[in-house]
Amino acid sequence: MTDGLYNAYRMAVAPTGSISYVNDATASLHPIINKIEERQEKKIGKIYYPAPYLDADTIPYYESAYNIDMRKVIDVYAEAQQHVDQGMAMTLFMRSTIPEGLYEWKNGRTDKMTTRDLNILRNYAYRKDIKSIYYIRTYTDDMEEFGVNECESCSI
Repeated sequence: MTDGLYNAYRMAVAPTGSISYVNDATASLHPIINKIEERQEKKIGKIYYPAPYLDADTIPYYESAYNIDMRKVIDVYAEAQQHVDQGMAMTLFMRSTIPEGLYEWKNGRTDKMTTRDLNILRNYAYRKDIKSIYYIRTYTDDMEEFGVNECESCSI
């Protein structure tokens, strides 16, 4: 064989989603959401998951995904995608109020997240050959997290 792999789907990035909590790992290539994440499980109720290996010495090394420039996440996915033969579920984590200095195009403008911000990041991902953005999760000022089950226009 001269080109490609004989077997498809040999290389994938795991774990993702709920599987990562069971395995005490981070989800795929995503940054952590919070140092201690609260999840609502149907039968059990609220469960708290600390970031893997979180202790007093490692706290400074953990940064919430909502405080990271999403272009850095896009860059990581773009590099990894070259070595993985499956699509990867990339999520963008956005705050409804964007911290000052996080994105240079926000300087001197509103600090509220707008569709313009999402469009800039989507175009950046496209230029990096990212094929899809699986989710966009929004963290609101009242500490609510909106994701896939929320109305699109209500969460922007």
